[in-house]
Amino acid sequence: MIIRHTGLVAVMAVLLLGIGGAAADEPESVTIGYVDRAGDPAHAPGHSYEGLHPKFSPSPYPGAELAVVDAKLAGQAAGMAFALEHVTLKEGDDASAAIRQLAQDRHVSAVLIDLPLDETEAAARSLTDQPLALINARHRTTALRLTTCRSHLFHTIPSWDMLEDALAQALAKRGWRRVLVIDSDDPEDKAVSAAFQASAAKFGLSVVGPKAFAPGTDPRDRDRNNPRLITSEGDYDVVYIADHDGDFARALAYNTFLARPVVGASGLVPTAWHPYWERQGAPQLNHRFVRATGRPMSEVDWSTWAAVRAIIEAEIRSKARNARDLLPALLDPGLTLELYKGNAGSFRTWNRQLRQPILLATESAVVGFAPVEGMLHQTNTLDTLGLDEPEFHCP
Repeated sequence: MIIRHTGLVAVMAVLLLGIGGAAADEPESVTIGYVDRAGDPAHAPGHSYEGLHPKFSPSPYPGAELAVVDAKLAGQAAGMAFALEHVTLKEGDDASAAIRQLAQDRHVSAVLIDLPLDETEAAARSLTDQPLALINARHRTTALRLTTCRSHLFHTIPSWDMLEDALAQALAKRGWRRVLVIDSDDPEDKAVSAAFQASAAKFGLSVVGPKAFAPGTDPRDRDRNNPRLITSEGDYDVVYIADHDGDFARALAYNTFLARPVVGASGLVPTAWHPYWERQGAPQLNHRFVRATGRPMSEVDWSTWAAVRAIIEAEIRSKARNARDLLPALLDPGLTLELYKGNAGSFRTWNRQLRQPILLATESAVVGFAPVEGMLHQTNTLDTLGLDEPEFHCP
């Protein structure tokens, strides 16, 4: 059974005429869909190998709510009122069917898809016949952008190749050109490691390794998981770690054979957003989110906020009257989005990825920014991050 949360956020400005109590012209109503699934493991509390550091990524839906609230005055000035239609799928519900129903019954202008990777890809590919913008604010995998390149799926969260390009630029700028790479046999770790190694080659870094650790707590892997043993061979300027669970990575800094900085999954980390980003109006956005939720704004929260902000901005600027009009409005080169990261954002026409700067941060501070100073591009320096148009080939 589909659970609907109708009108959880609605920015409505209804003006009343003083004479006769008749209603004045109401603002045009624009509804944005949001589809997630009950019991999604990505939003459920988890545990590290030792059970000491629970992992919990709450639903980013509050980011969508905040974007609608932020757009209240701009919407009123444009004669438009924005609302969210939140649909939560139960076990057995089909995501594509639910999105089609949203388009038919609620005439949504776009739909954010907060679903597991396989469901996101399947929905995007099955809805190519619908002139409806779909937004991915959750999955970083480059492969998703390739398999759905003929669909209407947009991406506001940066891809792994964008994040790793940002990190490689920063290492090159600092002169840390010999990189010891550590990863595991986990497919996600391998994919991220491969993305970094491609970025390293792109920006003139040399890779030592890769060396491997074994995820888990099997005592037979104790030596294999000894950070000093893993880092004892060769010379290097910096250690890169690909570890999506983070349990090995968190014990790597200050524990390497050579006294070297750690980057990647711990230490210096590339990210779309950070709760301690202190420039370009970011503190105000972070404070508004904390007031609304009681927790810091995560990378996925921010990407969800940016997705709704992009939809609303495209609607206001283009006066789009239906979903079909919104697609070209989102891809219009004249659409520039204030992302609170300095450079204005826009969508790439070739893979529908949101252009954006990348923050380089430790756990408690932002210490760098990409594109780094001196990076050049023939049209937009933001396109030095991720696959540029000549590099992108839609299967």
